Amino acid sequence: MLDLGFSLRGGRTVLDRRVFRWPYVLTRTFQVDPSMAHMLTVIVQSSGGAINEGDRLEQRLRLEPGAAAHLTNQGASVVHRARPGMAASERVTLSVAAGAMLEYMPEPRILFPDAVLNQEIDVDCDPEGTAIIADGFTLHDPEGLGRPFRGLTSRIHVRVAGEMAMIDRFTLDGTARLRANAFGSLVVVTRQTIDAAALSQRLATIPGLYAVASPMPNGAGIGIRLAAEDLRALRAGTALAWRHLRQCFFGVDSAERPVAGGGG
Repeated sequence: MLDLGFSLRGGRTVLDRRVFRWPYVLTRTFQVDPSMAHMLTVIVQSSGGAINEGDRLEQRLRLEPGAAAHLTNQGASVVHRARPGMAASERVTLSVAAGAMLEYMPEPRILFPDAVLNQEIDVDCDPEGTAIIADGFTLHDPEGLGRPFRGLTSRIHVRVAGEMAMIDRFTLDGTARLRANAFGSLVVVTRQTIDAAALSQRLATIPGLYAVASPMPNGAGIGIRLAAEDLRALRAGTALAWRHLRQCFFGVDSAERPVAGGGG
Protein backbone atom coordinates (compact mmCIF):
# COMPACT_ATOMS: atom_id res chain seq x y z
CA MET A 1 0.00 0.00 0.00
CA LEU A 2 1.22 3.47 -0.94
CA ASP A 3 -1.01 6.43 -0.05
CA LEU A 4 0.33 9.92 -0.75
CA GLY A 5 -1.23 13.38 -0.62
CA PHE A 6 0.20 16.59 -2.08
CA SER A 7 -0.75 20.20 -1.31
CA LEU A 8 0.55 23.64 -2.25
CA ARG A 9 2.05 25.71 0.57
CA GLY A 10 3.95 28.94 0.13
CA GLY A 11 4.27 28.44 -3.61
CA ARG A 12 5.76 24.94 -3.26
CA THR A 13 4.23 21.49 -3.28
CA VAL A 14 4.65 19.48 -0.09
CA LEU A 15 3.88 15.89 0.79
CA ASP A 16 1.18 16.23 3.44
CA ARG A 17 0.17 12.57 3.55
CA ARG A 18 2.72 9.77 3.56
CA VAL A 19 1.40 6.29 4.32
CA PHE A 20 3.18 3.20 3.00
CA ARG A 21 4.05 -0.35 3.90
CA TRP A 22 5.97 -3.23 2.36
CA PRO A 23 7.13 -3.44 -0.36
CA TYR A 24 7.10 0.33 -0.86
CA VAL A 25 9.92 2.49 0.51
CA LEU A 26 9.82 6.28 0.52
CA THR A 27 12.74 8.44 1.63
CA ARG A 28 13.23 12.12 0.89
CA THR A 29 11.51 14.20 -1.79
CA PHE A 30 13.17 16.46 -4.34
CA GLN A 31 12.80 19.81 -6.07
CA VAL A 32 14.65 18.87 -9.25
CA ASP A 33 14.08 21.69 -11.73
CA PRO A 34 14.82 25.24 -10.46
CA SER A 35 12.53 26.68 -13.14
CA MET A 36 9.65 24.61 -11.71
CA ALA A 37 10.14 25.07 -7.98
CA HIS A 38 6.45 24.42 -7.32
CA MET A 39 6.78 20.77 -8.49
CA LEU A 40 7.76 18.03 -6.05
CA THR A 41 9.49 14.87 -7.29
CA VAL A 42 8.99 11.57 -5.49
CA ILE A 43 11.00 8.44 -6.34
CA VAL A 44 9.26 5.37 -4.95
CA GLN A 45 11.45 2.36 -4.17
CA SER A 46 10.54 -1.27 -3.61
CA SER A 47 12.13 -3.43 -0.93
CA GLY A 48 10.70 -6.50 -2.67
CA GLY A 49 12.94 -6.05 -5.70
CA ALA A 50 10.39 -7.63 -8.05
CA ILE A 51 6.71 -8.47 -8.49
CA ASN A 52 5.80 -12.05 -7.64
CA GLU A 53 2.74 -14.24 -7.94
CA GLY A 54 0.12 -13.39 -5.34
CA ASP A 55 1.37 -9.82 -4.86
CA ARG A 56 -1.50 -7.34 -4.59
CA LEU A 57 -0.05 -3.87 -4.92
CA GLU A 58 -2.04 -0.69 -4.40
CA GLN A 59 -1.21 2.98 -4.82
CA ARG A 60 -3.32 6.06 -4.10
CA LEU A 61 -2.24 9.60 -4.94
CA ARG A 62 -4.25 12.74 -4.29
CA LEU A 63 -3.25 16.23 -5.43
CA GLU A 64 -4.95 19.21 -3.80
CA PRO A 65 -5.64 22.44 -5.76
CA GLY A 66 -2.51 23.97 -7.28
CA ALA A 67 -0.16 21.14 -6.28
CA ALA A 68 2.33 19.72 -8.79
CA ALA A 69 4.02 16.33 -8.44
CA HIS A 70 6.22 14.03 -10.50
CA LEU A 71 6.22 10.41 -9.32
CA THR A 72 8.50 7.72 -10.65
CA ASN A 73 10.44 4.74 -9.32
CA GLN A 74 14.03 3.53 -9.12
CA GLY A 75 13.95 1.42 -12.28
CA ALA A 76 12.11 -1.12 -14.36
CA SER A 77 10.32 -3.76 -12.26
CA VAL A 78 10.67 -7.47 -13.01
CA VAL A 79 7.48 -9.56 -13.00
CA HIS A 80 8.41 -13.16 -12.17
CA ARG A 81 6.69 -16.37 -13.28
CA ALA A 82 3.37 -17.35 -11.78
CA ARG A 83 2.09 -20.87 -11.29
CA PRO A 84 -1.12 -21.86 -13.10
CA GLY A 85 -4.09 -20.09 -11.53
CA MET A 86 -1.88 -17.47 -9.87
CA ALA A 87 -1.18 -13.85 -10.83
CA ALA A 88 0.16 -10.55 -9.52
CA SER A 89 -2.06 -7.47 -9.46
CA GLU A 90 -1.67 -3.74 -9.10
CA ARG A 91 -4.30 -1.04 -8.65
CA VAL A 92 -3.51 2.67 -8.93
CA THR A 93 -5.97 5.43 -8.02
CA LEU A 94 -5.11 9.02 -8.96
CA SER A 95 -7.06 12.15 -8.00
CA VAL A 96 -6.10 15.55 -9.42
CA ALA A 97 -7.82 18.74 -8.23
CA ALA A 98 -8.28 22.07 -10.04
CA GLY A 99 -5.01 23.74 -10.99
CA ALA A 100 -3.01 20.66 -9.99
CA MET A 101 -0.48 18.86 -12.20
CA LEU A 102 0.45 15.18 -11.88
CA GLU A 103 3.16 13.38 -13.81
CA TYR A 104 2.77 9.69 -12.91
CA MET A 105 5.64 8.05 -14.75
CA PRO A 106 6.87 4.74 -13.36
CA GLU A 107 9.43 2.76 -15.30
CA PRO A 108 8.15 -0.13 -17.47
CA ARG A 109 7.55 -3.68 -16.29
CA ILE A 110 9.83 -6.50 -17.44
CA LEU A 111 7.74 -9.61 -18.07
CA PHE A 112 9.69 -12.81 -17.46
CA PRO A 113 8.57 -16.19 -18.87
CA ASP A 114 5.18 -17.30 -17.47
CA ALA A 115 4.59 -13.94 -15.78
CA VAL A 116 0.95 -12.97 -15.19
CA LEU A 117 0.06 -9.38 -14.25
CA ASN A 118 -3.32 -7.67 -13.90
CA GLN A 119 -3.18 -3.89 -13.55
CA GLU A 120 -5.76 -1.15 -13.18
CA ILE A 121 -5.31 2.62 -13.26
CA ASP A 122 -8.18 4.92 -12.31
CA VAL A 123 -7.68 8.65 -12.69
CA ASP A 124 -10.19 11.36 -11.79
CA CYS A 125 -9.05 14.79 -12.94
CA ASP A 126 -10.73 18.13 -12.42
CA PRO A 127 -11.43 19.97 -15.71
CA GLU A 128 -8.87 22.56 -14.64
CA GLY A 129 -6.28 19.98 -13.63
CA THR A 130 -3.69 18.11 -15.71
CA ALA A 131 -2.42 14.53 -15.50
CA ILE A 132 0.19 12.57 -17.46
CA ILE A 133 0.04 8.82 -16.83
CA ALA A 134 2.73 6.58 -18.33
CA ASP A 135 2.65 2.80 -18.60
CA GLY A 136 4.82 0.27 -20.37
CA PHE A 137 6.27 -3.21 -20.49
CA THR A 138 8.97 -5.23 -22.20
CA LEU A 139 9.61 -8.94 -22.64
CA HIS A 140 12.70 -10.77 -21.39
CA ASP A 141 13.80 -14.38 -21.09
CA PRO A 142 17.00 -14.52 -18.98
CA GLU A 143 18.01 -17.79 -20.66
CA GLY A 144 17.54 -16.41 -24.17
CA LEU A 145 15.14 -19.16 -25.21
CA GLY A 146 12.33 -16.85 -26.31
CA ARG A 147 9.90 -18.21 -23.72
CA PRO A 148 6.78 -16.00 -23.47
CA PHE A 149 4.99 -14.40 -20.56
CA ARG A 150 1.61 -15.97 -19.85
CA GLY A 151 -0.77 -13.05 -19.36
CA LEU A 152 -1.10 -9.28 -19.11
CA THR A 153 -4.36 -7.45 -18.50
CA SER A 154 -4.45 -3.66 -18.37
CA ARG A 155 -7.31 -1.27 -17.74
CA ILE A 156 -7.22 2.53 -17.59
CA HIS A 157 -10.31 4.54 -16.65
CA VAL A 158 -10.21 8.31 -17.08
CA ARG A 159 -12.83 10.45 -15.37
CA VAL A 160 -13.11 14.20 -15.67
CA ALA A 161 -14.95 15.74 -12.73
CA GLY A 162 -16.26 12.29 -11.88
CA GLU A 163 -17.73 11.63 -15.33
CA MET A 164 -16.28 8.77 -17.36
CA ALA A 165 -14.37 10.16 -20.34
CA MET A 166 -12.30 7.24 -21.60
CA ILE A 167 -11.82 3.52 -20.99
CA ASP A 168 -8.79 1.70 -22.38
CA ARG A 169 -8.46 -2.06 -21.91
CA PHE A 170 -6.38 -4.83 -23.39
CA THR A 171 -5.54 -8.44 -22.63
CA LEU A 172 -2.51 -10.29 -24.00
CA ASP A 173 -1.20 -13.79 -23.52
CA GLY A 174 1.91 -15.64 -24.57
CA THR A 175 0.32 -16.77 -27.84
CA ALA A 176 0.06 -13.18 -29.12
CA ARG A 177 2.33 -12.50 -32.10
CA LEU A 178 4.03 -9.27 -31.04
CA ARG A 179 6.12 -7.49 -33.65
CA ALA A 180 8.00 -5.41 -31.09
CA ASN A 181 9.71 -6.18 -27.81
CA ALA A 182 8.64 -3.17 -25.73
CA PHE A 183 5.34 -1.31 -25.56
CA GLY A 184 4.10 1.77 -23.78
CA SER A 185 1.48 4.46 -23.58
CA LEU A 186 0.95 7.91 -22.15
CA VAL A 187 -2.49 9.21 -21.25
CA VAL A 188 -2.55 13.00 -21.06
CA VAL A 189 -5.64 14.42 -19.38
CA THR A 190 -5.88 18.12 -20.13
CA ARG A 191 -8.12 20.82 -21.53
CA GLN A 192 -5.14 22.45 -23.20
CA THR A 193 -4.85 21.85 -26.93
CA ILE A 194 -1.88 19.62 -27.77
CA ASP A 195 -0.84 19.24 -31.41
CA ALA A 196 -0.88 15.44 -31.64
CA ALA A 197 0.44 15.45 -35.21
CA ALA A 198 3.48 17.55 -34.26
CA LEU A 199 4.25 15.22 -31.35
CA SER A 200 3.91 12.17 -33.62
CA GLN A 201 6.40 13.72 -36.04
CA ARG A 202 8.93 14.25 -33.26
CA LEU A 203 8.53 10.68 -32.04
CA ALA A 204 9.14 9.40 -35.58
CA THR A 205 12.76 10.63 -35.34
CA ILE A 206 13.69 7.98 -32.76
CA PRO A 207 15.28 4.86 -34.33
CA GLY A 208 13.60 1.59 -33.49
CA LEU A 209 10.37 3.22 -32.33
CA TYR A 210 6.89 3.36 -33.80
CA ALA A 211 4.66 5.84 -32.00
CA VAL A 212 1.59 7.93 -32.62
CA ALA A 213 -0.32 10.55 -30.62
CA SER A 214 -4.05 11.10 -31.11
CA PRO A 215 -6.93 12.91 -29.37
CA MET A 216 -8.81 11.01 -26.69
CA PRO A 217 -12.62 10.85 -26.76
CA ASN A 218 -14.82 13.47 -25.11
CA GLY A 219 -12.12 16.14 -25.35
CA ALA A 220 -10.29 14.57 -22.41
CA GLY A 221 -6.78 15.14 -23.84
CA ILE A 222 -4.47 13.00 -25.96
CA GLY A 223 -3.21 9.43 -25.90
CA ILE A 224 0.20 8.25 -27.08
CA ARG A 225 1.02 4.68 -28.11
CA LEU A 226 4.57 3.39 -28.43
CA ALA A 227 6.03 0.15 -29.78
CA ALA A 228 9.79 -0.32 -29.76
CA GLU A 229 12.51 -2.74 -30.70
CA ASP A 230 13.85 -2.64 -27.15
CA LEU A 231 13.47 -0.97 -23.78
CA ARG A 232 16.01 1.72 -24.62
CA ALA A 233 13.96 2.96 -27.60
CA LEU A 234 10.78 2.86 -25.51
CA ARG A 235 12.41 4.95 -22.78
CA ALA A 236 13.68 7.41 -25.39
CA GLY A 237 10.18 7.82 -26.81
CA THR A 238 8.61 8.27 -23.39
CA ALA A 239 11.23 10.86 -22.43
CA LEU A 240 10.79 12.79 -25.68
CA ALA A 241 7.00 12.87 -25.26
CA TRP A 242 7.42 14.05 -21.67
CA ARG A 243 9.78 16.85 -22.69
CA HIS A 244 7.38 17.90 -25.46
CA LEU A 245 4.50 18.05 -22.98
CA ARG A 246 6.61 20.00 -20.47
CA GLN A 247 7.27 22.54 -23.22
CA CYS A 248 3.54 22.77 -24.01
CA PHE A 249 2.43 23.14 -20.41
CA PHE A 250 5.24 25.14 -18.83
CA GLY A 251 7.46 26.47 -21.63
CA VAL A 252 10.28 24.39 -20.10
CA ASP A 253 12.27 21.83 -22.11
CA SER A 254 13.60 19.66 -19.28
CA ALA A 255 16.77 17.80 -20.20
CA GLU A 256 16.19 14.55 -18.38
CA ARG A 257 13.63 12.72 -16.29
CA PRO A 258 14.67 12.34 -12.64
CA VAL A 259 15.23 8.57 -12.60
CA ALA A 260 18.15 6.30 -13.38
CA GLY A 261 17.94 5.13 -16.95
CA GLY A 262 14.93 7.34 -17.68
CA GLY A 263 16.53 10.06 -19.74
CA GLY A 264 16.22 10.40 -23.44
